[in-house]
Amino acid sequence: MDVSRFVTLTYLGIAITAFVIFDKMLKWIWSASSFLSEIQIIGSLITLTTFLAILAAGALTFWMYRKKEYYAYISEVIIELKKVTWPAFPETRRSTLIVIVFSIMLSLFLWGSDQIWKTVTDFILTSGA
Repeated sequence: MDVSRFVTLTYLGIAITAFVIFDKMLKWIWSASSFLSEIQIIGSLITLTTFLAILAAGALTFWMYRKKEYYAYISEVIIELKKVTWPAFPETRRSTLIVIVFSIMLSLFLWGSDQIWKTVTDFILTSGA
């Protein structure tokens, strides 16, 4: 795939993400007002909040698509991502195992330190009473 297809897919992802955010936000705002119930436009499939979210997401995506600097930035990011060498599965599995083992060791160390300091502070606080 060339860069322009990836840029188009990126804008599609932005539109879908914006739609979900706007839809949730508008439904939350709409539910706060008691006089505005879910107004249905096409059955229960498309309500007024869904329609407004589609319009807002479309307008945002169109506005971003028309900005040349956004298009250039996304193109540059995609070109740089093509240069990245991604690790193979065995290397990823090994790195993940190291992170899990280190996290367990660190959590045990912090738990032990917490127990020691709890004992010390309990001794100090109860010995003076």
